Amino acid sequence: MQDSFTPTNARKHFFDIVKQVSSEHKPVTVQSKDENQDVVIVNKHDWDAMQEALYLSATGTLAEVQKREADNSGWTDIDSIDWEKL
Repeated sequence: MQDSFTPTNARKHFFDIVKQVSSEHKPVTVQSKDENQDVVIVNKHDWDAMQEALYLSATGTLAEVQKREADNSGWTDIDSIDWEKL
């Protein structure tokens, strides 16, 4: 199925668009004559993930996680742990 529809075609194929977006996790654009009125239909799970990423970025949490991932000094080699002594 296509990635972009006119509003009229989107209305005609709405159920198929919903199925496609849900199963393929690919957004679909509905383009109007005025591009300020264009919309994008996305999977709810994908939307939630984007919102979470934006929140983590806005609060500085994402940068802190990336900083810690780049710093290997605090990591413990899991193979070096003596599990019997824990």
